[in-house]
Amino acid sequence: RANLSKSSYENELTITEALDLLKRMDDEKVGEMSRELTPVSRSLENTLLTIGKLAEEMENEKVKVEDEKFKPSVESSRKILVTSLKKESSFDFQAPSSIQEARIFQDRLHSLVERFGDVSGSHSKLLNTFMKKHTGKVKGEFDTITSLEKKTNKIIDSFEEERQPVTDSITVLGKTSQLVDSIQQQENGLKRIKDEISRLEAEDQDLDKKLLDLEKSSDYESNVKIMKELKLAHEEEMEFHKYLSDLFSHVVRALTKYSYGMSKGTSSRLQILMDTPWKIFQGISERGEEFHHGNQYHDINIDVESYKSLLIEVQKAVSTGKITLKDSGKTIKYFDMIIDSLPTLEKRSELITSKLRMLEQKKDHSVISTSEDLRRKLRDNRNVLDNYRLSLERLANELKEKKVSLDTLVKESENCLLTATGNQYALKVPIE
Repeated sequence: RANLSKSSYENELTITEALDLLKRMDDEKVGEMSRELTPVSRSLENTLLTIGKLAEEMENEKVKVEDEKFKPSVESSRKILVTSLKKESSFDFQAPSSIQEARIFQDRLHSLVERFGDVSGSHSKLLNTFMKKHTGKVKGEFDTITSLEKKTNKIIDSFEEERQPVTDSITVLGKTSQLVDSIQQQENGLKRIKDEISRLEAEDQDLDKKLLDLEKSSDYESNVKIMKELKLAHEEEMEFHKYLSDLFSHVVRALTKYSYGMSKGTSSRLQILMDTPWKIFQGISERGEEFHHGNQYHDINIDVESYKSLLIEVQKAVSTGKITLKDSGKTIKYFDMIIDSLPTLEKRSELITSKLRMLEQKKDHSVISTSEDLRRKLRDNRNVLDNYRLSLERLANELKEKKVSLDTLVKESENCLLTATGNQYALKVPIE
């Protein structure tokens, strides 16, 4: 919706200008209503003044009764009637100058009519029997007030009917204004999201370039190679552990039976043989560099030798029948296999451990850390980008729907303005 200048379209109005126009029209109608109610207010004041005077006359008049025993009752009724008439006639009914004052005036007048009706009804016998000369006058004034109420209702009803198109226009323009504000806020939000997406995309490109440059470097390529070798070495280590677990599983029952009644230290070593047999070479792993000097081998080999001695003891227990097993012959053979292969297994363990240690030492942790950090930042950045793009799409769809609703409201506003003013206006809104 283009914002054309008023010089191009004299009957083009902004929402604010349209509301100002309607307010002036409303003020004029209120003024007209107030002028029409002014004579009603004056007549009402005169009527109430007359009723007040009649109340004073009734108060001063001597009541004649044929039977004196009724006089106290008659006097009491007269006092109540006079008091009521004086009270009701003392109210001030100024001409209203606003819609709110007009409605209050209407409500008070209606209440006055009802109260006078109650007074005349409850004291009709007193008026008709003992105060006949005032009956006609009082009734006449009451009728005048009833007539003034009807006239007031007619004026206000006519005002409300004539004012309704203006009220409808103000209501629709208010909704239009609120929708315009909502659209403008969302457009600002949309711009902020677009700016943030642009910033994140630039950051993404920067991170991507840094990662690409890093991956092209010789340091990174050598580290990639080392990492692959490390992965293979770890896989080899896992396969070695599995092989040992499978090998020692054949003597687990014998080791278990042998552990009964043994010391805590011996039971602990037997448990290692059953659960994690590769740990018998742990001493080699912890002091592997000394292994290459050769002259320290015997010291390093102490742990393995102690486990070997323990295995021989368990095998002997099976052989002598100290430990009874269903397939003791097969178990003895497995013990022989394990004991005989310990030197070979020890060497294999040391080779794997040495390889892992060497590769870990060669690995450049800073390069790997930088690479992982860049990948993490890229991943996080792209997750945020995806969320912003989803928000952008959602907001754009909402804006599209709101702009369709705005077009409808603008047309409705223009039709309401035509009905209220009799003129065709084009409503100008600051939304493209």
